[in-house]
Amino acid sequence: MQINRSLLNWGVFLIALGGVPLAVDQGWIETDIAGDLGQLWPLILVGIGLGLILRWTPLSWFGGALVAATFGVIFGAAAVSLRDNDLTNLQGIIPAIASGACSDGSAGSQTTSSDGIASDEEFTLELSIPCGELAVERVDTPTWSVDAAHEGEAPRVDETPGSDGATGITIREAGTEAIVFIGQQTRSDWAVEVPVDATLTMNMTFDAARGRVDSGAGPVARLSSTLNAAEVTFDLGEADVTQELDVGLTFNASDGRLVLPAGPSSTGATLNASSMEVCVPEEVPVLVELTETLASSDLADAGLERLADDRWATPGYAGDGPGALIELTSTVSSFSLERPEACS
Repeated sequence: MQINRSLLNWGVFLIALGGVPLAVDQGWIETDIAGDLGQLWPLILVGIGLGLILRWTPLSWFGGALVAATFGVIFGAAAVSLRDNDLTNLQGIIPAIASGACSDGSAGSQTTSSDGIASDEEFTLELSIPCGELAVERVDTPTWSVDAAHEGEAPRVDETPGSDGATGITIREAGTEAIVFIGQQTRSDWAVEVPVDATLTMNMTFDAARGRVDSGAGPVARLSSTLNAAEVTFDLGEADVTQELDVGLTFNASDGRLVLPAGPSSTGATLNASSMEVCVPEEVPVLVELTETLASSDLADAGLERLADDRWATPGYAGDGPGALIELTSTVSSFSLERPEACS
């Protein structure tokens, strides 16, 4: 008998996906145990390895089936967390998927520093960090700097020259274009400082990385970022937004927190098997346009009223004036909105 591997893997995935909620409902396993099932991520690597070893044997299907089953169990556990509105469990599952792609412990023993003169009018920070930790801060100097702890080659830093200094920098891991999930990578931790006076644009990719991006009190034009198995905080709470702030985020199996300023902003976010918190000061009116598939949100608890099937807003606000517009597509994910007097 010949096995259709595609159909087999889909069948195994769906059985595992439905099996976890069923087991919880029947009392066969506790909800807390389901929340820890993300720790099974190493079986994905085991399945890939078995697939390579058994490639030319009658058992060649087994590795792919193991990978499919593991993904099914992990996403089944995520579905339980979403159904029960247990964001704590979901946030425990997501980082577990990422943790194995990036080795634990400290970064490499080598350190490298780069710096230069920056334009005081505009500055673009573009980077892609495949494994490690990133810290971005604004400084009251006309310079930019990058300090990296790493093993092997230092990250590559390229300037974009301008008439009165660099108008931006691009930072990438030397010789690495994309993350390799088969096996662990060595950490490379980066500390980046950019000038506070220049209008800042940020384009960032995080792959199995952690980070904190603090815009400081300087002007910010746009933040664009893609997170793949990552955990990042974007703090734009003190940003100078004389014009509308533009934010675009894509989360894939990631956790993130976005702090918005007390000014006009437009945020577009796509969440896939992820968890996201957004903090907007209470004084700022909010309109959320939400598209959900097997997802969870707490907009009613945050004081928003439902205008239509996919539109939520603060009382009396319909998005026809300065405020925070959030357009969100959420698939097997959770979204939380905070409305304190001031975000911290």
